[in-house]
Amino acid sequence: MSEAHVSIELDVDAGGLILSATGDKNQFLHPLWLRERTEGPGDFDPNNNQRLYDHSLFPADLKVTGFDRSNGAELNLEFSDGFKSVINLNKIEQEIGWQENPEELPIPKSWTTSLDFSSGVTWEDLDDPDKLKAMLKDFLTYGFCIMQDTVTKKDSLLELAGRFGYVRDTHWGKVFNVKKKPQASDSAYTDAALPSHTDNPYREPIPGIQFLHCLQNNVPGGFSTLVDGIAITERLREESPEQAQALEDVNVRFRYDGPAAILENHGPIVGRDHRGIVRIIRLSTKLDFVPALDKRTLDLFYAGRRRLIELSNDAEFQISFPFRPGTLLMMDNYRLLHGRTAFDGDKGERWLQGCYTDHDGVGSLYKLLANGSQAVSVMRET
Repeated sequence: MSEAHVSIELDVDAGGLILSATGDKNQFLHPLWLRERTEGPGDFDPNNNQRLYDHSLFPADLKVTGFDRSNGAELNLEFSDGFKSVINLNKIEQEIGWQENPEELPIPKSWTTSLDFSSGVTWEDLDDPDKLKAMLKDFLTYGFCIMQDTVTKKDSLLELAGRFGYVRDTHWGKVFNVKKKPQASDSAYTDAALPSHTDNPYREPIPGIQFLHCLQNNVPGGFSTLVDGIAITERLREESPEQAQALEDVNVRFRYDGPAAILENHGPIVGRDHRGIVRIIRLSTKLDFVPALDKRTLDLFYAGRRRLIELSNDAEFQISFPFRPGTLLMMDNYRLLHGRTAFDGDKGERWLQGCYTDHDGVGSLYKLLANGSQAVSVMRET
């Protein structure tokens, strides 16, 4: 919607502005809200876009006393304390949802095994900002991306994953080696099948994005599996709204108790964001401890958790694919559940390396590209 189609009226009593548009759209803008969005030369530092003022010092009874819309999308404002500045109507309309915001991250879409994910992208593709943005859009929409033809040098994952964020160091190290080991400290370091799960629900904060990079694989089996947490929570809510709600209401204790670390975190199995979109699944059958609650609540919780686990391992929702040397899987650990089919570790070598980054690296890179940047990796302050 163009600013030309929006009418503006001064609300004299409230001291704010009323925006109106076709389709019975009306929005009151509070004077303090407007003051925090002015873009005059003295309002923000041009180098870092940080405010040059302390908004807690504004008069509590501040009002807009006049405005002038003579210059396109710019609206000149005058306030009751004598301050004058300008706001950008296009940005205002984007913030209140009347215009599309190019920086807005894609809304997640749930998927099942009908999703066509076979094509993937090659590592060289990502040197093109347009292809990189398309790849990030798919990742943000579906929760994962499979890249091929990466380098296969030991610990090269640090550079590969570092393109998308800042690698987290945990008690597993910055990079951990997923291969069969004697006296394995985790079931991932065996050749057994792994049911669908999310990683590290006991950490605070939980690692947001997981990378798995294949250096070597010549064993039979060992297919990687992925399940969309949004899809299985939607199915559970369709089947039993009360069970689904219990998984959102009950705070579970997740605990890792190892020789090098004792880690605990609390949270529901299913969490939503401010818009009601499922944003986090905490599902790990080996690490969760529910509190002692009343029988009805726990009956619903246990039934819902059991059904969610069944759905997470159901062929209707679970996709699988093989790793080959140079394959790099990038997946949203808040949303996707991952696992593995069994393999015979005595008949070859299956060596993956893994690491974690946070979500903000991907979000930042997508926003930079949406604003026309030619960046092909996360940018670091110098």
